[in-house]
Amino acid sequence: MPERHVAILGAGIAGLATAVDLLDEADRRGLNLRLTVLEAADAPGGNLRTLREDGWQLEWGPNGFLDNEPATLRLIDRLGLRGRLVRSSDVTRHRFLLVRGRLVEIPVSPGAFIRSPMLPWRAKLRMLGELFMRPRRDLGQAADRPETDESVFDFGARRLGREFAEVMLDPMVKGIFGGDARWLSLAAAFPRMVELERDHGGLFRAMIALARKRRNKTDAGPGGVLHSFTGGMQDLVSGAVVVLEADPRCELVCGARIESVRPDGDGAWRVEGAGCPDTPQDAVIDASPAHAAASHLAAADAELARLLAQIPFAPMAVIALGFAAADVRHDLQGFGLLVPTREQRDLLGALWTSSIFPGRAPAGSVLLRCMAGGAANPGIMGLDDEELVNLALSELRPLLGIQGPPAMARVIRHTRAIAQYVCGHPARLKALGERLERLPGLHLTGSSYRGISVNSCCKEAETLAARVAAELTIPEAAPAAAAGKEDR
Repeated sequence: MPERHVAILGAGIAGLATAVDLLDEADRRGLNLRLTVLEAADAPGGNLRTLREDGWQLEWGPNGFLDNEPATLRLIDRLGLRGRLVRSSDVTRHRFLLVRGRLVEIPVSPGAFIRSPMLPWRAKLRMLGELFMRPRRDLGQAADRPETDESVFDFGARRLGREFAEVMLDPMVKGIFGGDARWLSLAAAFPRMVELERDHGGLFRAMIALARKRRNKTDAGPGGVLHSFTGGMQDLVSGAVVVLEADPRCELVCGARIESVRPDGDGAWRVEGAGCPDTPQDAVIDASPAHAAASHLAAADAELARLLAQIPFAPMAVIALGFAAADVRHDLQGFGLLVPTREQRDLLGALWTSSIFPGRAPAGSVLLRCMAGGAANPGIMGLDDEELVNLALSELRPLLGIQGPPAMARVIRHTRAIAQYVCGHPARLKALGERLERLPGLHLTGSSYRGISVNSCCKEAETLAARVAAELTIPEAAPAAAAGKEDR
């Protein structure tokens, strides 16, 4: 079999996982593969970076991942990292919201919810009314009919009441996406919610049905527990790099300056720019953020680039603060706190990092990870580092009983932190797919499209690697398939 050339653009977790999976697929299929992974930064990993300073261990990006995605666990085993996994502390089941200026623990059982002061009785009664509400008739049609796309906030208010949406749903969305629940598409951000309403008629009915199913199920499967690694999330990157660099079929190039990707005739592709391969590529997998992909794919398809450029990103400032444990009166026995928009604060929330995972702070110290900015408050990024630290301190001191200055303070800025799946995103993904059908050999992957988590990237990496390897094993099928789609 002739040698097949593939370029992967971007060495974040999406690009690295796809590269590892593609090499494995090549082994399974007997594919003669030559793989080049191109990264614009000086080091691979994207936002998956861990900083270590004087006993403090800080995450540049994601704090961990849930163990409920088999693809991520398969990648971890493939990289030999199972022994470095660190399970989050049991105290993480305690999570807090700021409600009327006070920290209130989020209830985890019906009885605790009834007793909780989080919502007034009228709001709790309104939530019970969800049992008697009919589902929408146009659920699951957002890709084909954009006018039916419902925001996360509108869904919550419709099913469970406006006060629930403001107090509980709004901060959850900020904690996950750094986004505004009023703008994000439910179908894109939380497709499972659409499925539950469509298949069961409502959320409470779905909970009852699923609970009954779990009772009758002998294999419980992964539990959805937060995990990281002893060396932080960068261990996942380092493990992938070791595997890729040890494989003679793969070249990892950092500091590459990708200028354009364009067709090169006979179904091949040319990646142009400093550090890019000279040879034509049989396939190009663009794993860079949508805004970067829009820039270098403009030469391939202007409409594709236009659609990519429409995907917005939320800015985020991460403010890491370390203290002597004696200087914090709160016991920090929990995951952290989130702040609803109605509280009119600048912080989106704060994780109690040293309570979640061991080894994140020196002995006798605690580490907090604060988030500010987001889609609804981008102006916060105009503050300098000292102002951001003071802002976080001013909001946290009365809540956590903090005394004295921090022993460590570090600000990490992300001008484009998280892709925002705003209403219309499902239709945009469909349009992107239609453009790509006309461009066989070109593929998109990463957190800009179908999931922002590490798990989502790893899951999509497996699927895409299998598809690309299959196309390269029988290359004559790809143009024929594309022509067939054009004829329909």
